[in-house]
Amino acid sequence: MPNLTIRNLTQNALKITHTSRFKLPGPKPITKDNITDIGNIARNVSRNITDLFRRSPASTILPGLKQRNTQQVADNAKSFEERDVNVDVGYYSGKDTGFNLDDSTLRLDFEELQVNPRGDVGDSSLVGFYIKSRNCLAIVSNASLSSWMGKFNNSTFLGALSIPGTHNSPAYHAALPSVRCQSVNITEQLNNGVRFLDIRAMYDNRELTLVHGAFNIAISGPKKLSDAMNECYNFLDRNRSETIVVSLKREGRGETNDQDFSKLIKEEVVDKSHDHWYVDSTIPNLGNARGKCILFRRYQLHDSLKSENDGRGYGINAESWADNSPETTTSGGINVQDFYEIRETENINKKIQYIKDQLDRSCTQVAAAEKNKTQPPLFINFLSGSNFWKVDTWPDKIAAKINPAITEYLAVDSKVDGGNAGTGIVIYDFAGEGGNWAISKLVVGINGGLLVN
Repeated sequence: MPNLTIRNLTQNALKITHTSRFKLPGPKPITKDNITDIGNIARNVSRNITDLFRRSPASTILPGLKQRNTQQVADNAKSFEERDVNVDVGYYSGKDTGFNLDDSTLRLDFEELQVNPRGDVGDSSLVGFYIKSRNCLAIVSNASLSSWMGKFNNSTFLGALSIPGTHNSPAYHAALPSVRCQSVNITEQLNNGVRFLDIRAMYDNRELTLVHGAFNIAISGPKKLSDAMNECYNFLDRNRSETIVVSLKREGRGETNDQDFSKLIKEEVVDKSHDHWYVDSTIPNLGNARGKCILFRRYQLHDSLKSENDGRGYGINAESWADNSPETTTSGGINVQDFYEIRETENINKKIQYIKDQLDRSCTQVAAAEKNKTQPPLFINFLSGSNFWKVDTWPDKIAAKINPAITEYLAVDSKVDGGNAGTGIVIYDFAGEGGNWAISKLVVGINGGLLVN
């Protein structure tokens, strides 16, 4: 039988102090007398992994039941093995616990060993991700996802943060399968930790509307950019510690070019809510951007805007972006992985490797910048891809393969350098589908290293 490995991706060392093993009663056979017992049928169909943790001393149960059913451990089972143990797992490290994984349910009791963190850490809580195929339990800090940036000092560089993002963020409406990229609206994305929004727009019929490529994001008709931005403003008004990187790009047929589009963004979007925007071309630290949207522009500027901000220009410059590239660096020093044209399903594995490579590059350079006390570059890592002409490579099909693979990589294999595991900005499709926010939780949780370095 394999042993359980624990990977501690938090700012605190952990100590396992006690283990318990249980033989939980299995589901009853389905008969004509209990055919209407939906709970019993569900237990026959599937077993679930719990990610339940409590504050120190914390506990988790493997393989166990859903959180709402863990009371069965107390009500319906008695442990057949109790052991006091002393297993230390240092912060940002992994360990083979020596605990055998058999058919029983294993309960672990933890203590957190505080180190001296920086930032307003507040109460501690943990969340675990059990990767069954690897016999690995990854543990990360369970931040309040609606206000997780509040944990960090104002001097924190934006590039030092691990940030979840979404690709074609407003494209959650009923739409062509090749157009739809998300499951939930922008407000729900932000409430669940997303801090990078990828928004494409066109100017048509005297209105800035949302598009994906040449298509409107909804079959019901055009959706306004102003409505998407109002969701951002309302979120920031409720969560003043946060900032949102808003990537804007001109797409669609439209009635304008990049230069005129840049003026429209300033006049019709930024100027109408100026206090909600950071529009300098320099990458800010958190203190300069809290409560604001950071303009991340993927379009060329009109000449009249090049003199803004004492001649530095207007918005973070991401206009020189090599198309469909596994790695490129913009003239503004932003490092990007955006290989998206997946013509065959076989290319999905190639895309996954490009994502992993970019995660490793980010970790290496963010760690080096931390040691040298310099500002790290921004790393952008798109998990998305599609091919309009093939059903098997539409966004939902690709996300169904890439998202689990990167969840596993982040939990089990992602690079750690001196306590730093900076992922950069990780941008994915179908965030929160079926309530699954694993990538966002892992990326946000990995920021714990910033609190001890």
